[in-house]
Amino acid sequence: MDLLTLSFAVINGLLIGGIYGGVALGLSLIFGVMRVINFAHGSFLMLAMYCSYLLWASLGLHPYVSILATVPFLFIVGYFVQGVVISPLFKRERALVVEPTSALLLTAGVYLVVDNIVLMAFGPDVRSVAVDITYESIFVAGLPINLARLIGFLAAIVVAAALSFWLKHSEMGRAIRATAQNRDAASLSGINVQMVYNVTFGLGCAVLGLFGALLVPFFSITPNIGLSFGIKSFLVVVLGGIGSIPGSILGGLLLGVFESVASQFVTATSAAIFSFGLFIAILLLRPAGLMGRA
Repeated sequence: MDLLTLSFAVINGLLIGGIYGGVALGLSLIFGVMRVINFAHGSFLMLAMYCSYLLWASLGLHPYVSILATVPFLFIVGYFVQGVVISPLFKRERALVVEPTSALLLTAGVYLVVDNIVLMAFGPDVRSVAVDITYESIFVAGLPINLARLIGFLAAIVVAAALSFWLKHSEMGRAIRATAQNRDAASLSGINVQMVYNVTFGLGCAVLGLFGALLVPFFSITPNIGLSFGIKSFLVVVLGGIGSIPGSILGGLLLGVFESVASQFVTATSAAIFSFGLFIAILLLRPAGLMGRA
């Protein structure tokens, strides 16, 4: 493999890796605060992609304009799922933290419901959105960079920075951080922990509303795309460190570059298998992830 091909693979890996990290932000936030593994994470992303596609196909809205609808819609969906579906689990166990297996099985049920609703509504056919930005590129040092992927990458960086700032400087953000650090102490200090959980889950899904719309110009939409992104998000979060926002971006970049470079030597399927090897190797060296606390 020559230097030009390697450079192109690395750049593509960074772009898609940044998007992986952006998609994983919500999963990391939800687990970091609630200690709930959201198995339906990828399904919510898939739902956002179909919503963006539907607005484009029926109203002619550009996917980037549809963000104005997908972000609040996914926030409402997430807030509802947490408040109506997951919250009763906390009340049943009479605790501020639920048993991980119970939460995992519950969100797996949400995953099945969302996926089957979308499958019944849209069918198994592959959908795609063709807009000008899908085919536009800019050149850096003679290398073409797809503009839609670049926008997705930059969005991941901006969202991660904005989310970190909001968590540190807003009243709700500080309540979320306090709850993540010590739920019992936060509850005793007057923080409405269940409200924090609702907002956290809604916010995690709202991030997916953003990236779902950003992905449709260069990703085909199928009912099973959510599972693929859900698995990658889990890898990214564990690689970077659970609950770490910068860690999600770093883990995404690492996974993206590794997959892109590996695919130059082996098939895409084999590259995905090797990604799990990278996952295991890093966990052996850093069980808490690259930026996680031991």
